[in-house]
Amino acid sequence: MPRYSDERRQAVVAKLLPPYNQSVEEVARQEGISSATIYKWRKEARAEGRCLPDASDQGIEG
Repeated sequence: MPRYSDERRQAVVAKLLPPYNQSVEEVARQEGISSATIYKWRKEARAEGRCLPDASDQGIEG
C-alpha cells in the first residue's frame, strides 16, 4: 500500500475545494488514488476543522 506525503494529501484534498470543486471520483481518477482513500482524507481534514463540501453541499442531486 503506497504512503503519501502530507503535501500530496493536502494537494489532492484541495481539489475538492473552490475554485476547483471537483468530485471525489474525478480526483481519484485523475490522481490514480482510490476514492475510499480520498474520502478518508476528506474526513480527516474535516476533523481538523477544514470545511469541505460533500455532494449535497454542491447542489448535486441524485
